[in-house]
Amino acid sequence: MKSEDFENHTIFEKLDQLTERYSDEEVEELIGIDEINFFETADKYIRDRIKLTIPAIVQESELTKISQEINNALSQINSFIGNKNQGNLQNATNHLYSAITRVRNLPLPFSKNDLNFSKKIASFENAIKKKYESLEKKKNDIENEIENLNNIIGENKKELDNVKDALKQKENEIKNLNTNFEAEFKNIKSTATQSYEESRVKFRNEFDGFLKEKKEESKEAIEGINTDTDDLVEKLNTKLEEAKNIVGVIGDHAVTGNFKQVADNHKKTADLFRWVAIGLMSILSVILVYIIWDISTGEFDWIKSAIRIAAAAALSYPATYAARESNKHRRLENLNRQSELELAAINPFIELLEGGKKTRDKGKIS
Repeated sequence: MKSEDFENHTIFEKLDQLTERYSDEEVEELIGIDEINFFETADKYIRDRIKLTIPAIVQESELTKISQEINNALSQINSFIGNKNQGNLQNATNHLYSAITRVRNLPLPFSKNDLNFSKKIASFENAIKKKYESLEKKKNDIENEIENLNNIIGENKKELDNVKDALKQKENEIKNLNTNFEAEFKNIKSTATQSYEESRVKFRNEFDGFLKEKKEESKEAIEGINTDTDDLVEKLNTKLEEAKNIVGVIGDHAVTGNFKQVADNHKKTADLFRWVAIGLMSILSVILVYIIWDISTGEFDWIKSAIRIAAAAALSYPATYAARESNKHRRLENLNRQSELELAAINPFIELLEGGKKTRDKGKIS
């Protein structure tokens, strides 16, 4: 292995990181003296062995494996700081033991090394002394904190005693208030009962007076209603007579309705015969036109023409009859219309006249 590769190998960086990690004061207090001593001793031993080795005959893969073991130990220490699991410290110790085993296989010259065990023991004693001083300081801090807590508890106990006294005083006040409330309630109940009885008697007297007054008013109202009812009945009788006269007028109008119905029937019959006559005359006209057209062609047949003339003559009779019947029903329609108008115009005026004059006029008309 080249000297440059040896000097730039990552194992030196990993050793520096390991040293920086376990040398931190907070980490020392968290891990403990025994483990810190082991980590420091292992770190020094590995460094000394690497310093004494011969780079030219060292395999790079071997240094890489040692560096990996140191990195694994560093990772386990960091995990312990995060979760406080003692298993991580044991794993870190195992990885360092594996690194120590591998570093023993490195080739070394036969010369004195720099590891001084006396100095290491002295360093360990100094570490223990520092740890004891730290523990003593923590003990004093805890004692001071306990004393402060005792003072706070004493003050809280005094406040609790004051609260108990205040609660007892409030209890006595509540009892007094309850006694006063019961007395006041009894007085209010007695006063309210007396006031209710007086109000009830007063209301009863007022209600009886009001009822008597309303009875008198109702009696007067009934008498007034009877008087108004007699007047209303008299007015209704008057309206009844007027209604009878109007009904008579309407009855006469109903009589004239028969003439209207008869006139409508004659109109329908007259229209029917009119259309029959028009139809027959139209057929007769067509036959005559055909006969004239046949004569004008020059191919005249007397037998066919005679038959056609006989047919036309036969059609002329029903056409004449239908026309005569239509005229008759038309005249009857007009007569019924006239009678309807006369009755509809005269009878209402007669009904609205006085009794004697109406009878005289009816006699004249009849």
